[in-house]
Amino acid sequence: MTSSIFVSSTFVDLEQHRKLVCNAITKLEVNSKAMEFFGALPNTPKEECLRIVRASDVFVGIIGMRYGYTDPATGKSMTQLEYEEAQTVRLPTLMYLIDEESHPVLPKHVEMGAGAEKLIAFKATLKNAHVVNTFSSPDDLVAKVTQEVVRLLGAMATKPLAQVLPQLAANATRVHHLTQPRFEFLKGKVIGVYKQHVPDAVLREALGFVLAGDNMAATFVLTRGTPMGMDEAVDGLMAIEKIFTELFKKDPSN
Repeated sequence: MTSSIFVSSTFVDLEQHRKLVCNAITKLEVNSKAMEFFGALPNTPKEECLRIVRASDVFVGIIGMRYGYTDPATGKSMTQLEYEEAQTVRLPTLMYLIDEESHPVLPKHVEMGAGAEKLIAFKATLKNAHVVNTFSSPDDLVAKVTQEVVRLLGAMATKPLAQVLPQLAANATRVHHLTQPRFEFLKGKVIGVYKQHVPDAVLREALGFVLAGDNMAATFVLTRGTPMGMDEAVDGLMAIEKIFTELFKKDPSN
């Protein structure tokens, strides 16, 4: 069965980005559900947008410098509503934020006023909830989306009976959220497991999934957030599990 990917973003400022991403997804023989004529326009029924999100298998969010059209009933942009719907139905989510330092942006495509404040808050929410990636150009975005979608499809192909994407979605709400002191403690115990540097945000999310009993999700986070391959990520996670087993035997309170 072909997977379907919902591509969400504002429209007028990211039209070229959306077109290239959808073309790349199509070349992977995956069905893209980019809402060119629905999700980003104010005359589209909100319910139809959210229905299509619910019918998708993966959510790809692309966030630039515009908050976008605001739904009068909620005060939220359609892009944010689509994202929140994807989280409600627990879709595996890939989020991409514009690199504000290097990506050229026309002045007319920069949100001002109340919308700018909402955009800042929305981006902060995304950074808190996900290992986000940034893009500096349409081509850079396409390369990153393609690589990460291929990783997802590869995971599905290696364990077709495990239904990896639904598993990731189901467990996303069960990830063990580490407090900063506990993360620092565990980070100290697993340091050296991986030869290459693993950013704190990536390691924290991966350890949370390990503690929740979902190594597949942890593998996905590591291979998405670092250049390491799947074999290296899995080997490291096996070592981390042994460390945790010994650690919790000695001190269950940790």
